[in-house]
Amino acid sequence: MIVQADRADLGPAFTYLLFDAQNARQSARKETAFNFVPGQGFGSSALVVELGGFAFTALGHRTETAWVEVRGIPMVEAVWWAGGVRVRERIVALAEADCFRRSIRLEAAHLVGEETVRVRLALPAGEFRADGAVLVGRGRGACLGLGVLDRPPVHLDATAGLMEIGPLEVRPGQGVELETLLVAQVPGADPEGLAGRVRALAASPVCRDMTLTRNRWAATSTITTRDRLIKEISDKARFGLPGMIAEDGTMDAGIFEYGAQWVRDTSNTALGALHAGHFEIARAALARILTRMVSKEGATMIAGSFDTPDREQFDQMGELLHLLKAYRDWTGDDSFIREHRELLLALVERPLHPRFRDATGMVHNRREFWERTFDDAYELAYQTYVIQGLRDAADLAPALGATDRAAGWRAQADRTLEAVLGHPTHALVRDGRLIKRRNVTGVVADELLNFKGYAPDVPLNTERHHRLLPDASQALPIALGVVAGRSEVARRTLDDLEALWNTRWSDGGYDRYHTSTQPDQPGPWPFATTFILRAQHEAGLFDRSRRSLEWLNTMAGGRTGAWLEEIPSIRSLNQACGIVCWTSGEVALFAVRHYLGVRFEGGTLVLRPALYPGSPPVDADLRFRTGRLRLRIGGSGPLRAAVVNGVKTKLQPDGALHLPAGFAGGTITLRAGR
Repeated sequence: MIVQADRADLGPAFTYLLFDAQNARQSARKETAFNFVPGQGFGSSALVVELGGFAFTALGHRTETAWVEVRGIPMVEAVWWAGGVRVRERIVALAEADCFRRSIRLEAAHLVGEETVRVRLALPAGEFRADGAVLVGRGRGACLGLGVLDRPPVHLDATAGLMEIGPLEVRPGQGVELETLLVAQVPGADPEGLAGRVRALAASPVCRDMTLTRNRWAATSTITTRDRLIKEISDKARFGLPGMIAEDGTMDAGIFEYGAQWVRDTSNTALGALHAGHFEIARAALARILTRMVSKEGATMIAGSFDTPDREQFDQMGELLHLLKAYRDWTGDDSFIREHRELLLALVERPLHPRFRDATGMVHNRREFWERTFDDAYELAYQTYVIQGLRDAADLAPALGATDRAAGWRAQADRTLEAVLGHPTHALVRDGRLIKRRNVTGVVADELLNFKGYAPDVPLNTERHHRLLPDASQALPIALGVVAGRSEVARRTLDDLEALWNTRWSDGGYDRYHTSTQPDQPGPWPFATTFILRAQHEAGLFDRSRRSLEWLNTMAGGRTGAWLEEIPSIRSLNQACGIVCWTSGEVALFAVRHYLGVRFEGGTLVLRPALYPGSPPVDADLRFRTGRLRLRIGGSGPLRAAVVNGVKTKLQPDGALHLPAGFAGGTITLRAGR
């Protein structure tokens, strides 16, 4: 379910969309949702409250929506008015029940005396049947069932597909509570069986006390602090990620936009989910990638298929290995590594093949990180992830049964990094700054020729000159630690990337690359901004990092944690405004790895917090292997002392806390300050 709030008052303001999470193609467009009705959109999913014979529903300019956490369970809430009745809706997905619960509270907040109201729920166009107090509708690809708890007065209209609850008496100073259920059956082949299932759920405790749902959320990782920015944005990422990856690991990389799967998007989203404590969906994503999205030759899936060798995305090997190592580190489970040994060896070795890698030690091809096709060249993002992937593979070598290859992989990673930073003619550094791309001829790729835009009003079609630099992917080596964050080359690179902030707009955010090269609309890109955010934090540029994070928390989409791919400046993406799951993963990763500073270096768990200056204390309760890692950080600044499970523990000379190899969790208290 995707819940949407429409502020334009073109129809009911608070509605939902229903998709099969295991079919990535379906969510490419809103109109392919199970409950979309031509000419009506998703109006059937809106709640209607009838007062005095008039039907009220949520209006965009008068409806307030937010994530709320009720006794540890995140829910989507909408508050609106039906005359003098304040209506509060809360929608939650119930663990173990495979259904959605919609709570409705009617408060006589501005009524002078007692009034009678009725509540109406509906199903989209289809074939309907009434079965007791259950309404079932069969439509395109699915059956939907509505039920209600506690047996209030219910009237079902099996011709129109309506459920009316009432009459209900509301009195000043009092409220009326209703609990309703929505159950989907995909494919929709058994309406009678669905009706029985809805009745059983309505009578079961799983839908009433929600203990199983509460326990599921209690198992995830949480951050608690008086710094509202950190609390809000980390929660929004944590709340949204489970709705983005199906139980079989399927993930649409761009909801309402792509309807396709990439190894890079799934890997990076799952990496964030892992750090948010959602181990099960990270495992599901890994299982799908390793069984469906990597060929036996080690090639990786791009947009749901495999491209020609000259257009492969070499970063995908490193992103997948980085996820796999993080999964092993956080969960202690190396079964995937052992089970898929031959496939993983092919994946790791593929970029080292002479057809992709030349005497410089760097990989090269015609496809760049953002998927355009240029002249044959060395792409910085590809070198970065090949280096990271080889290093992670070396750390995983014992589980891979490849200890004899570990030293060679590390040597090849070092060779590539040396070429990136210091090759005499082909280094990806110029004037002390990282650059995005250099052609195999040695010429820096900084001009785009003969590449058309997608609409007549975009920079590639309205302007004659187009630059490639700067590019947000230049931040990736710094974010990953492949290039030291406090180094001079990192600082100069990040200074260059400031040219991407507010380039042709004034409300914040970084573009993905020089805006003159945009084949689509100018505007900031949230997930490109997260690359730069992570690098800024690693470089200790906390003022810039804070500004980036504040923008991500408040921009369109960020207010709900459903970050859009881009924020257009000149046209509305009214047909396809894509939600990129990867951004949620980046935000969750930032919160744990960069802000809390909890990360693995090799096989060692290291704590190196980097709170914002002047930060209040922070508590984190992180899922760790079969237990918990409970962290208390007493403010910002360098670490001064550490207590691990009641024992004072010595810090390393660089001020970090290194945990022993056998550390299995517990409570860590860190004292910081100048």
